[in-house]
Amino acid sequence: MDLGLSGKTALVTGTARGIGRSIAETLAREGARVVACDIVDGGGAAVAAGIKQEGGEAIGVVADVTSMDAVERMVAQTVEAFGSLDVIVNNAAIASRKMILDVPLEEWDRVLRTNLYGYFHVARVGAKQMIDQGRGGRIINISSLHGHVAKASMGSYCVAKAGVDMLTKQLAVELAPHNVTVNAVAPGTISTDVNIPLYKGTAPHEVRQRDALLKRMPAARIGEPSDIASMVTFLASSATSYVTGAVVYVDGGYTADGTVRVQG
Repeated sequence: MDLGLSGKTALVTGTARGIGRSIAETLAREGARVVACDIVDGGGAAVAAGIKQEGGEAIGVVADVTSMDAVERMVAQTVEAFGSLDVIVNNAAIASRKMILDVPLEEWDRVLRTNLYGYFHVARVGAKQMIDQGRGGRIINISSLHGHVAKASMGSYCVAKAGVDMLTKQLAVELAPHNVTVNAVAPGTISTDVNIPLYKGTAPHEVRQRDALLKRMPAARIGEPSDIASMVTFLASSATSYVTGAVVYVDGGYTADGTVRVQG
């Protein structure tokens, strides 16, 4: 199936590793020209270099999405390099693992500014570029199942992701007249660099935690970054022109069925 991404320009934030990297590489394999953005100097450039080695087109940029000025420069670099902006993937995010009553205000603000304000900045500037081009576009926000299901000690992250879900719907309504679709992908339990010790470790406590988690999931497996990248690529494609305002859970059925499955 031709997804219609050949020659399209896709801007992906938070690409240095994990889900963002997989998204950038998957879009490139489908023919998109990729702008790999990360706050880490060289993070996006490394991803872009890998894409070019595989025969794709890509550039790496450094940008802090909490700064509107930085986002405006990033979008300008995108258009300067490839002449257009057709797909935005808001992925850059951070987490805080503190209870709401204990989290320092500065830390709460930093999570909200990155995970929610950052998405707002990129969508606002990028959508204006798409409107000026006059041929529509795609915006995909990476949310989380924890925008829907709370998790103790991650209040700032959960609140920000819940905001991302409503931002997605609001943007979908406002940008529909311009043929810009806006959707969110909400990952569940995904094996990334941050949590590989828990999800793939062999220590007894890691095995116990993983077994308990798997009993909570109908699919009974830990997801991979490629599971998220595949859904993002589909939503970025020409196959989804009538899909907007959706929050798609890619979580192995976690939010659909919370039944604990006793094995043995």
